[in-house]
Amino acid sequence: MPEKVAKKRKTKVENEEKKETYSKRLRKRMMKTKEEDSSKEDAKNNNPLHDGNHGDGDNDKIDPIDQSLDTNIINDRIGNHGDIGTVEHVEDTLPQFKCEPKIHGFTPLAYRSQNLVHFLQQYTSGQKRTVKLKQSLSSTVVNMISDLQLCRNASPFDRRVTTMEWHPINPNILAVGSKGGDIMLWDTANVNNDKMIQGIGAGGIMNAIKFWPSDYNFILSAAVDGTVRLNDVDGRNSRILADTMNPHDFWYCSVDVNDKRKMVVAGDNVGNTQLMTYEGKQIFNCRLHKQKVTHAEFSPREEWLLCTSSTDQTVQFWDVRMMKDRKSSLYILKHEKGINSAYFSGTDGCRLLTTDQGNQVRVYRAPDWVLERKISHPHRFFQHITPIKATWHPLQDLAVIGRYPDPKFPGYHDGELRSIDILDVETGDLVTSLSDPSSSGLVCVSMKYCTWEPVHVSL
Repeated sequence: MPEKVAKKRKTKVENEEKKETYSKRLRKRMMKTKEEDSSKEDAKNNNPLHDGNHGDGDNDKIDPIDQSLDTNIINDRIGNHGDIGTVEHVEDTLPQFKCEPKIHGFTPLAYRSQNLVHFLQQYTSGQKRTVKLKQSLSSTVVNMISDLQLCRNASPFDRRVTTMEWHPINPNILAVGSKGGDIMLWDTANVNNDKMIQGIGAGGIMNAIKFWPSDYNFILSAAVDGTVRLNDVDGRNSRILADTMNPHDFWYCSVDVNDKRKMVVAGDNVGNTQLMTYEGKQIFNCRLHKQKVTHAEFSPREEWLLCTSSTDQTVQFWDVRMMKDRKSSLYILKHEKGINSAYFSGTDGCRLLTTDQGNQVRVYRAPDWVLERKISHPHRFFQHITPIKATWHPLQDLAVIGRYPDPKFPGYHDGELRSIDILDVETGDLVTSLSDPSSSGLVCVSMKYCTWEPVHVSL
């Protein structure tokens, strides 16, 4: 019987010990340590061998056990959290650590890559990242342009070059017009295939040329001699479509052809715009601008839409089905300077690129032809040089324009080269330039299709 009672008491004590909190056990342990330290200190005081001045101060070492521990030290070591300031609450004040795995973000290669193939794969799978796709396409074209080098350099005329036009289907053939009225069919791949149409010399400036859509052996021209002429490359069947009969006062400055409507448009030096058939029969003639019509072009997207630019500082749009007078203009885009050109984009025809006679290149966007971007660029105009005109790259909406360094233009530096600049119309930034350091004259370029053959003509 006494054994069972003792066993129960022992079990009860064990249970009570188990119920003790961590803070109580810690406090007991600390108090026990304090009592032991006190007894050791008394023993040292009674022992002469443990005198506090027996050694050098520099070599004295303090044993952590010699420091008396009390509840204040314990609280200082454990730290106070909030309103808890006693050892009894130390269990509650201990930090709670959570062992959770740290997951790092991961972006798939296809989303980080600038490779065109990756963007096309995402596009076909329904992930239409349009902006990134356009940037990838543009960067591909820019990289190929940057690798271009001088292909051919020739001076076939005794006067300066005034106009250029690429062959519609043969990317190696370029038609070049001169101030003397000459037209050269230049084969950049084979020198032996070059052809020349002789002009009249002085007073025969070729202001604009276009390949005839029905037969590419014919070239349509607008000249200072007052004629719109269909020139046969072989020199046999040339004919005149329009003639002012007074070239000293009136001459043609621009021309374009619309194959879908079998129509030709020509603009003259006083602002008149004339529409005619392929046979030369006049359809419409009216003074739509106050000054010279520098450029006329049909939209590649809407065959009825005509755009004209002038030195009266305006670009205007017309519906050829409803042209009556100057009031029938659809849109008028006002500029600060006279306009050299206004080209529809070759990708979709929904953008218009204008070049003024100051230092601005502008981009307008269909359908309302709102101003999308202004780009400052040095291409100053002089009376005795060919006007610089910004054109579109055939594969991407990149502007290609010649640079004529201007000391008054911001960023000018000594020795700046006359170059061919490629501009990103989305941002207005210069993405790359092409230049020939050995050329002393103005450098011209034109690009067509996927060969991107550069043609430099020294003026």
